[in-house]
Amino acid sequence: MAFIRRLRMTIMATFAAVLAQPAVAEPAQPVLIIVDGSGSMWGKMEGDETAKLYGVRDLLRERLLVAPAQSRIGLGSFGHRRKGDCSDVELIAPIEAGGSQGSIAALDQLNPKGKGPLTTALREGAKAIGGGTGGYIILIHDNADNCGQDVCAAASDIIKTNPGLRVHVVSLGLPKPERDRMQCLAATTKGLQFDATNQTGIASALTSIFEAAGLDPAATVAATSAAVVPPPAAVAKGPPGLRLSASLSENGGPIDTAIDWRITKSGEPADAAPLVERKSREINETVAPGRYTVSITHSLIQRSFDVEVGDSGPTVKRLTLDGGRIEVAATASRQGDQLSAPVMTISTAATDKATPGTVLWLGREATADLVVPSGKYVVEVADGFARTRQTVDVPAGASARTNLVLDTGRLELTATAFANGPPLDRVLYLVFADDPAAPQGRREVARSTAPVATFTLQAGTYYVTARHGVGEHREQVAISSGDSVKRTLVLDVGKLTVKPTLTDAAAQSGRAVVTRIFEETGEKRLVGQSTAAAPVFVLGAGRYRIDAQIGMSNVRSSRIVDLAPGADVSTDLKLDAADITLTGIGGSASQAALRDRSGRVVWRSRAGDGFRTVVAPGDYLVQVDGGGAEIEKPISIKAGEKLTVDMTTP
Repeated sequence: MAFIRRLRMTIMATFAAVLAQPAVAEPAQPVLIIVDGSGSMWGKMEGDETAKLYGVRDLLRERLLVAPAQSRIGLGSFGHRRKGDCSDVELIAPIEAGGSQGSIAALDQLNPKGKGPLTTALREGAKAIGGGTGGYIILIHDNADNCGQDVCAAASDIIKTNPGLRVHVVSLGLPKPERDRMQCLAATTKGLQFDATNQTGIASALTSIFEAAGLDPAATVAATSAAVVPPPAAVAKGPPGLRLSASLSENGGPIDTAIDWRITKSGEPADAAPLVERKSREINETVAPGRYTVSITHSLIQRSFDVEVGDSGPTVKRLTLDGGRIEVAATASRQGDQLSAPVMTISTAATDKATPGTVLWLGREATADLVVPSGKYVVEVADGFARTRQTVDVPAGASARTNLVLDTGRLELTATAFANGPPLDRVLYLVFADDPAAPQGRREVARSTAPVATFTLQAGTYYVTARHGVGEHREQVAISSGDSVKRTLVLDVGKLTVKPTLTDAAAQSGRAVVTRIFEETGEKRLVGQSTAAAPVFVLGAGRYRIDAQIGMSNVRSSRIVDLAPGADVSTDLKLDAADITLTGIGGSASQAALRDRSGRVVWRSRAGDGFRTVVAPGDYLVQVDGGGAEIEKPISIKAGEKLTVDMTTP
């Protein structure tokens, strides 16, 4: 019996020892969070003032920060790196234990840009989790797949490869047809499906999904309550030195990213070599007792502090930068369309008219995430000829977010000479907008001479003008937010080439031929003029009179032409001329003139020009005034003739 009692005691002791051993925890199942990175995530849901991306990011951050430490979490996205690329899928943060921090950091860098290859992202996410291991994919998206892939087929393939993998879906403000298309995903994989229409809906959906995926923050809360209570703060011990960190606001937490530190001995010249200069989250340096200047640069904040180091141990300080974060996202339309060539400037707000604001930052992106000194700022975004601005107040230690919508559309203009004709080159395009303060009530807002003139303009009504030569066409165009309007303007113009031909006498005169084009009907106004040897005129369809003249002489030729839209007309104009030289004229004070049959003076000599001229063929009277004695002589001259007239005798 004693033996049996000892055996029982041994068995019980062994059993108690086994029970006392810590249980080996089952490895946590992998969880991959896939966040939509397509451009539409910059849009807002109805009734919300913040972009969908910001709301999702903040709500995920809250839950990831308190997820159980052993949780195996990763982050993926799609459409976040390139525009229009259906292969843009990436596992941004690997699935690993303690992956919450990596996922949070990756979320902060997410910058939606392109299309929505949602189905490809799901397939790649399932591969990252692996076959037959179970686990969870949490998909957060605001659109169905727009890359032509079948999400239902993908769900069937995933469940065949990994029957234990559950896909939980949070859809953000989807219209009913797209919601119906997505139902098969959660249903096939036995996951949860939520249709959120605002931030409250997103929060509720994530709470349920995190509980279902074993990421219930209650586990962390329980563990935290059982943790060892930290000892009371003790006086820092050790040699004299600097133990410094920085925060954005008084009593704020330490900045958890690397910042630039520069430490010099107080009173040293500005160009003196620093004692410490490096990029880190905090400073822990042994230095001699004394006074030091600590300079900190963090994003757009630059601050300097005087810090005293005593001889009884290190000086421990958290330096307040008095700054906050400004987050800006700009879109072309309220549907989240991307800007084509954004330019963003962030300036300090002007205190009065005499003190304008100062530009702190300029970038060519549609988003900005910057740390700035607390205060008021003006954010301006321009895209093409469209721009908008907004004033933002940034409190210390807080984040100020602003979403700018330019409400822009694109206008593309081409021109042809006639209907269905080929495009014209060298066209000047002008764009005007209504402006009561401008002359005639319209203000020019854009112009271009590009073969295909493209303008980014804010939504509204515009008046476009196309000019080619003297041809012109005007049209009114309405542009809505997100529109792409293409117009071909028909100028109804033709090309007219004039080729003046000269006799030898005219060619040798050295005088330029002036070609003028007049309307033959209507106001008969001058519409073109040139001194080119063979001028080319672009004119609206109609009837024109061509006049060619040698200098200011009476050598002229005219012709009437009809010009049709798209026509290319070439016409010759013959200019008959004769060459006259007067001799026998004495004295520099003498003057000569030629009169035609009507008595009109067609030429008069000028000092220094000599007594030679070119005239049209015909009969003339030569008159010479020799300082009191006037001599007249009638002459007749033919085309191309060179005539020398002796004026010594009448």
